[in-house]
Amino acid sequence: MERPTNWKIPVHEALVQGPQASVEVQAFCIQQLLEAANHLSHAADRSQGYYRVACLLTWPWVHQSEITIFYDRDYYLSFLGETNALMPERISCVLALHAPVNFIEYGHDVIQDDDEIAVQWWRIGEPA
Repeated sequence: MERPTNWKIPVHEALVQGPQASVEVQAFCIQQLLEAANHLSHAADRSQGYYRVACLLTWPWVHQSEITIFYDRDYYLSFLGETNALMPERISCVLALHAPVNFIEYGHDVIQDDDEIAVQWWRIGEPA
């Protein structure tokens, strides 16, 4: 299995998280990830095998967000999940994002030991 390829959000952490970060700047940076993912999706040479692109967003800790290219369907499905546990909420609506038309959106709450607040993990990407 070929490993997935990913790129973290290319901005300084203070710009997208913490008390000084504005929702408008966070939304702008996430929108840029979605646009880059859309370009990667359209540029793909799908004759070479499985290829799916997704944005993995961490809300409100935006600096952990990334674009990932998956080369294995089962591995992608393990990230994508089968349902949107946060329905009817959608991060794209909350932040007024314009997700690519063919992308799907799933989210769920995650509570880790060092989190002081609930964190949401969102996957916005191509269907499996």
